[in-house]
Order: sequence, then structure tokens, then C-alpha cells
Amino acid sequence: MTTVPVLIALSAILLISWAIFARRRAGHRYPPGPKGLPVLRNAFDVPTQDGWRVFRDWSRRYGSDVVHAEALGSHIVVLNSLKSAKDLLEERPNIYSDKEQSVMFLELCGWWRSWVMLPYGNSWREHRKLFHQSFRPQNVSQYHPQHVLAQRRLLQLMLDHPKDFSENIRFAIGSSILKAVYAVDATPGDLHLRVVENGMETVQHVLHAGVFLVDIFPILKHVPIWFPGAGFKRRAAGYKKLVDEMFKAPYYEYKSAFKEGTAHPCFVGELLSEAEEDTPERDDIFMNVAGTGYGAGIDTTYTAMMVFVLAMVLYPETQSAAQEELDRVLGRDRLPEFADQDSLPQVVALIYEVLRWNPPLPLATPHRAMSEDHYQGYYIPARSVVLENVWAIMHDENVYPNPDTFNPHRFLTYDGKLRDDVPFPDDVFGTGRRSCPGRYFAMDSLFLLISGILATFTIEKALGGDGEPIEVRAEFEPHFFSPPKPFKAVFKPRSAEAKRLIQSCAILAHDG
Repeated sequence: MTTVPVLIALSAILLISWAIFARRRAGHRYPPGPKGLPVLRNAFDVPTQDGWRVFRDWSRRYGSDVVHAEALGSHIVVLNSLKSAKDLLEERPNIYSDKEQSVMFLELCGWWRSWVMLPYGNSWREHRKLFHQSFRPQNVSQYHPQHVLAQRRLLQLMLDHPKDFSENIRFAIGSSILKAVYAVDATPGDLHLRVVENGMETVQHVLHAGVFLVDIFPILKHVPIWFPGAGFKRRAAGYKKLVDEMFKAPYYEYKSAFKEGTAHPCFVGELLSEAEEDTPERDDIFMNVAGTGYGAGIDTTYTAMMVFVLAMVLYPETQSAAQEELDRVLGRDRLPEFADQDSLPQVVALIYEVLRWNPPLPLATPHRAMSEDHYQGYYIPARSVVLENVWAIMHDENVYPNPDTFNPHRFLTYDGKLRDDVPFPDDVFGTGRRSCPGRYFAMDSLFLLISGILATFTIEKALGGDGEPIEVRAEFEPHFFSPPKPFKAVFKPRSAEAKRLIQSCAILAHDG
């Protein structure tokens, strides 16, 4: 019986909202998009999966690189071209540097701790400054030893457990982040990894669930947790415990060792060493800056690595070309190092193509317009959700011909050098002031892991029970992160020498 008044109240809110927003629409020329229905507008047009493809198709249908939708008064503006993304997110940062604030995800589930999602302002600037001082291009090389260790561990895991390549890759990436941020020397399946991975799983659970009513009507966040229909609050409370533990546990563990003088150098150590005071407020900032390092880095880098494996299975000729270059530059008696990067344009081009072919985040995290704006003769209301369609930008046929084909040579000249007239797929990390702050750490990780695998293994299709290769398709998850759908692959050592090289380097990594 208690649901009847609630339904009546919601219906009244819908009608009032429709009247208000219908009045506001009058006289404004929004970017083109589906016509929609009365009251609900485009509630049934806005996609919940594969949005990047749908929005790209809207651009083609309406002849505009900027498209628009509206649902219950929320305006959504999608930027489907590099030009529109640069024009707005980069050239007008005073309007588009804010982030959309989800009540369910950020406030109730506790992901407000991730500073990359903070509203634009002084708090965001303070967090960014602390993170940037260690992860900017000039300083990120201090974490090269962590990447080297991760590379050697990954190769040994691939040798010992080749069928578990997905788990091996995720461990290598996660362990390098934990080592850099908290000086944690993680082992597969240990407590540190379980804590941070449990926190990260909440991201997928919430974002895959679709739109929560509390994000449309924020007043519902005040509903008691026991109230009928408040299951979202009970769910959020469980997630919040996991998110809090992800941010707090490794931070306070390190701080305790730091006070005792037994801590090893790392990012958190730098923060604590330079702190002028020791207060709960300062701890909150430090733990949030540090925890964001894992949260922002693990799924994006993991997705890119899985796309790499899939591409090698589907396009073996690109694998062979990169391996020929590695053999020519390195020989067969050592693993790739960061100093080799400038001498390996084929490998670098392959990494560029991995990022372009299927960006880890096909739609960048949503921006929010801080004031109304006009662009290309269209009106963009204040508080509009602004989405950069990274996938559409990376699949622009005018910039990248035959974009659905994996082709690293698009970045190379005829004599094998990197081209300067084809854009590096930089926008996979976002555009403007809110672009990914860990991009340089991520690129270092991708280079050393991918080049190490190519130097020592050949990736092939797995064989079925009948001895025939199992067919693999270029299919990707249609969610916030877009890794390949599950597939099988085989990692074979390229030679007996490659196997011995892996084992000898693994011994050195263990001893170090």
C-alpha cells in the first residue's frame, strides 16, 4: 500500500518536469538527434550498451558531428569528431572541465574518493597537483623498475600457465601499480590484490546496471535504507564498504610502516615525506590520490593488453613484422628495455593501433557543461552531460582509412618510420584538462609488456578437440570498459633460447 503514494508523487514530478522543460526548450536550437516522445523525450533512444556505435550512427544520420538527446530534462551532447572534442573540451576549459556527478556511483557507493571524478574546482586542483608531481612525463621514469619487474613476472607466468593469460596480464598490471603506489610486492592472489580488485568490481556492477532512479531524482538518497523500494541503498552500502577498504587499507598499512621507518620508497612515501602536517584531512586527500592510481589504471591498461592479444591472434602478419624488428634490433639474447623504444617504430605503431582499434574507454567519462554555450549554431544548456565519443574519433575514415581493420602500418612511412601526418591516438586518454593523468605510466606499461611478449612468445589460435583452430571473432564487451569478449589463445615460446631467457630474467627479478 505504501507504494501508491510514491507512484502518485513520481507521476506528479514527471508532469511538472515535463512542463518546466517543455517551456525551456522553446526557442532553442539544439544539436540534431532523435525526435523523442512527450515527457520522456529520448528515454528509449539513449543506448545502454554500445553507445559509441549508436552515437556515431546518429552523426551519420543527422549529418552532424555533434548530436543531442534529452531524457527527463537531462540534456546529453555527444562529440563524435576530434575537431568538436578539441573545440569544446580543450579550447573552452572554463565551461567543459567539470565532471558529471552520479549520486549512486559517486556519493552512495563511495567513488567520490576517486579524485578524477571530483567537480572542477580547488579540491580537484589540489588532488591533481599531488598526483601530477610524480606521474608527469619528466618524473614517471622513476617507476621504470616496477615495469621491468612486472614484465619479467608476466613472461614467467605465461611460460608456466599459458592458458591463464588473462589472469596473468591483470596480475602484471595490478602488481606494477601497487608496487609504484604503495611499495607492495604483490604475488598472484594475495590479500592486497583481492582488496583492490573487490573495490574495482563495484565499478562494473554499478555501471552495468544502467540508470538508477536516484540519479534522476536525487532526493531519493534520503530514503531510509529499510524503506520499500530502497534496495539500491542496501546495495550501495555493501559496495561502499569495499570501495572504502580499497582506498584505506593499503594507505594505512604503508603509513604505519613509514612511521616505523621500515617503508620502501613509493608514491605514497613521497606524499608523506613532503607533508607539512599529519591530520585526518590530509590522510583523506593522500589516500584518495593514491587509490585513484589503481582505480584509474588497472581496467584501461588491462583492456588494451587483451585487445593486443586478440589482434595478434587475428592478424598474425602484424605480429611477425614486429618480431622481425625486435630480432633485428635486440637479437635473441635479451629482453626489450625502455632505451630501445626509439629503435622500435613497428612495435610502437602496433601499440598505437591497439589503442585506436578498440579504445579501452569507448566513451570518455562524462563531462558537464558549467554554463550554457553555443557551438556550430547549436545551443548547449548549462549542466548538459557532454560525452566524447572516443571510439568514433578513432574510427574516423577520413583520418584512419578502413578503421575496422587492425593495421599498424597506417602509422608508418614506407621506410618504416613513424609518420608525423597521422595523429597519435592521444584522445583515447580523453581531451582537455580532465584527460587521464596516468597516461604516461600506462604507455610505459604497455610498451614493456607488449614488446616483452613479442620478443619471447608467438600468440596463436588455440586448437579444439578435433585438432582444428578455434575461430576467434573481433567482438568486444558493450560496456563502460570494452575488453574483448572471452576467447582462447595459445602462447608458445619462440625458441628454446627464448625460454631460457625468460627463466634467467625471472631469477634476476626474484633476487632483486
